[in-house]
Amino acid sequence: MKTRVVQFARLFTAAALLSLAGCSRTVDDVAKWKAAGNAEKLIGALADPKYEVRLEAAAALGELQAGQAVDDLAALYNDPEEDVIRTAVTALAAIGSPATVTPLTAALKLSDPETRLLAAETLGSLQAVGAVSQLAEALDDSEAAVQLAAAAALGEIGDASGSAGLAGKLNDASAELRRTCAAALGRTGGETGTAALLGALADSDAAVAETAKASLIEIGEPALPAVLLALRHEEKAVRAGALAILRKHQAVPESGADLIWYQLARVSVDAEPGIDDGVVKNLVKTGPDAADTLLEAAAHPVSDFREHALYALGQLGEPVLEKTVAAAEAKAGPAGKKWFAARGSWPGAPSWRIDLWAAAAALNPAFSPDRSMVSSLQMQARPAYNVLQDPQFTLTREYVPDLIVLLGDTTEPAPEEPEYDAQGMPVIKAKRDLFSGELNRRAAAEMLRKAGDLAVLPLIAAVEDDHELIAGSAAAILGSMGEKRALEPLMHVVRRRLEAGAVLTDSPFYTALQQMDDPEAEPLLLQIRPNADRAMQVFARKYTDTRPISAETKGETEDLTQPVHFRIGYIDRGRVGEAMISFARDDAGRWVPNPALPDQPPAM
Repeated sequence: MKTRVVQFARLFTAAALLSLAGCSRTVDDVAKWKAAGNAEKLIGALADPKYEVRLEAAAALGELQAGQAVDDLAALYNDPEEDVIRTAVTALAAIGSPATVTPLTAALKLSDPETRLLAAETLGSLQAVGAVSQLAEALDDSEAAVQLAAAAALGEIGDASGSAGLAGKLNDASAELRRTCAAALGRTGGETGTAALLGALADSDAAVAETAKASLIEIGEPALPAVLLALRHEEKAVRAGALAILRKHQAVPESGADLIWYQLARVSVDAEPGIDDGVVKNLVKTGPDAADTLLEAAAHPVSDFREHALYALGQLGEPVLEKTVAAAEAKAGPAGKKWFAARGSWPGAPSWRIDLWAAAAALNPAFSPDRSMVSSLQMQARPAYNVLQDPQFTLTREYVPDLIVLLGDTTEPAPEEPEYDAQGMPVIKAKRDLFSGELNRRAAAEMLRKAGDLAVLPLIAAVEDDHELIAGSAAAILGSMGEKRALEPLMHVVRRRLEAGAVLTDSPFYTALQQMDDPEAEPLLLQIRPNADRAMQVFARKYTDTRPISAETKGETEDLTQPVHFRIGYIDRGRVGEAMISFARDDAGRWVPNPALPDQPPAM
């Protein structure tokens, strides 16, 4: 019995094998089914033990775009042959229906780089929002081509959820990937994308920066609020890009804080180094209401912002004092607060001008006076002179009060002690360079004069100081600058001194007031006995075609109530001439030409 069973089993196996051999598929069969459009037969062939049959069947299903084969093609991801897997993904890509998104997304994890690349590209063309997170992960793929394809796909999909992943690659990827991500962010947009693109405006690769700018322009109006904020960015390239984008969209602000930041950004990018007077005037036109924004700019790391804001605040004057002082007390750094607190000891203090100027300057986040320089300046004499002669020394606001103090340096040269040789004979030495405070006064005055508006407000305050040398030197500096903000304080000082009976003919206050050349000062000038400069000024005002070049006092007397006479040398249309002009006090106590000047220059 047992023998019969074994024989039967052998016969059955042989019959089964014969049957299978008769049903075995071939590549030719696949070709026939493909030609007939028989997807069912082709799907069945995907399980064939022969590699070439599975390969051809998968390719045929792709060419037929057989949507019903999606799941069966996806099952081939476990096939032992890499070519079959690649062909299955290619077929899914060719089918390109929504049903393929899930298997194509899974293909991003397959081992073959070409397969992952195809999957990423196809998901992008399908605008497969559901694949965004996996494509974002593919930005870190081991193959650069896959990274680029994933970035491009996220851009094609254009969903804001893809921005985070793209933004993350703008800092630590190759230039090509950064550029691709920047282009994609123009389509994904959103706050994250916009912020990342603004940062990319400063990319070290010019092509990346240009792509970022183009993407921000592409995003358009939704990006404009962030672009306006970028006007105050620390990076110059970001500010430049923001300016270009606003101009491209014709969205240049016309008022308020945005206009102030636009002007500051423009001058920090487009203008030559230094202060742009036109921008300062525009800032001042905005009035005291601009104080809050200007104070933000005064505390900004960008020096162009700070300097223009400080100049504007100084010209706005007392109306912005309270806010400026409050800002310094709240926001200045430790060094700035300490310096600001010491202002009561500065020449001219107390003064609202000093308070305003010092408070605004203290807001500088980099405020940090060099202690050794400060110490040397405050020692005056030779240590201060060494600082003033040091080519590395740059006058900034931190040192202005000390330089104004130096205007009053009265250090006298130390006497030179004689020396004798062994025989008691005097030693002949080379002439020693004797130091005096006058050297400091001159050097300090020249620095303050060149500093211009940077030192104006504390100089105006110093005009009213009790120290004669400091006050007079400050007046002389301001007069040479023609600083009209000093007019009223100068007039106050001159008026006060006249009332005290001072003789001001040769005083720097009188000279400075003349240099202001302002009609408002004329009544005061008439009360002072003229000097040579005044004589030339009066002559030039009368004879506008002439240019006085000299004035020599003639017949001077010690009686300062007596008339004073001057011989004026002048040039009139190329010819040199001389004329006499005399001044005497009239019944109202005014020093006027007497006799009155004729219509033509009086000849000698």
